[in-house]
Amino acid sequence: MGTTNIFKLQIAGITKTVSLKIKTTNLVLYGSGFIEPNAGNAHNAGDAFKEIAEARHEINKKKTPTDINEVHFCPTDFDFFNIINNLKNINRLDIYCHGWLHGINLGGFKGKRIINSKEVDGDKLDWMDKGQNKGKDLRRVEIHENLYLNSTETTELVNLKSSSFSATPNVYFWGCNIGGQLDSKGKHIANNKPLITDPKKSFAQKFAEKIGKGNVYALVGKGAAGGSMFKTDKKGKVIFYDGEMLPANISKNSNDINTIIIDSTKYLKKFPL
Repeated sequence: MGTTNIFKLQIAGITKTVSLKIKTTNLVLYGSGFIEPNAGNAHNAGDAFKEIAEARHEINKKKTPTDINEVHFCPTDFDFFNIINNLKNINRLDIYCHGWLHGINLGGFKGKRIINSKEVDGDKLDWMDKGQNKGKDLRRVEIHENLYLNSTETTELVNLKSSSFSATPNVYFWGCNIGGQLDSKGKHIANNKPLITDPKKSFAQKFAEKIGKGNVYALVGKGAAGGSMFKTDKKGKVIFYDGEMLPANISKNSNDINTIIIDSTKYLKKFPL
């Protein structure tokens, strides 16, 4: 689709208006299925984030074949900021990973990977190390780092360049609780346990405030474990082709069967609030 920028050029005293078509970018990022490489089966989504991200990428390519369409594995905060900040005119960003009220957990990685121009062996890292810029910090992006880690840093969103986004971007967080939850009466709050009533304290809100334009969307479910789940077919098999996830409580209402027919947009909250 792209965006059109208008420029005025003056040549030999004559002013001419020139329209230049600039391509927009659709970016898909996905984290590791695990919450950290040594966590075993706890909250491990396997390759599901990869598969749903690739499905979203295929949708982007089909809908906007002339745009720049990219999909990237993003297991660390370094990857997160490096990928986004080195792109231009991001018009749609979809992020598939674990999350909580104050951030996203990209999971970390196994094997070797280049981080900040250095080779890092994920199998030798202590991914639970709470030191600043250590393992736990590396696999997460958060807005209250000093509360969770032994760190002097507060919000990591200071590293995000809003100039990488178009004038009207749409950002989608599909992971758990990044935009808060619903209480028992269906009111949008930040968190049930512990009770934090103001959803403006969520990572989704702070991300929206940081980029300062467009809209940020996050799935919001009901209950202390509001969470997100992958959609299923009529036999209950997980499928990914529409690139959408659902709040866990909505999926459970259908016994996790044939949830592909449910429109996820009904459960997306729009930020900034």
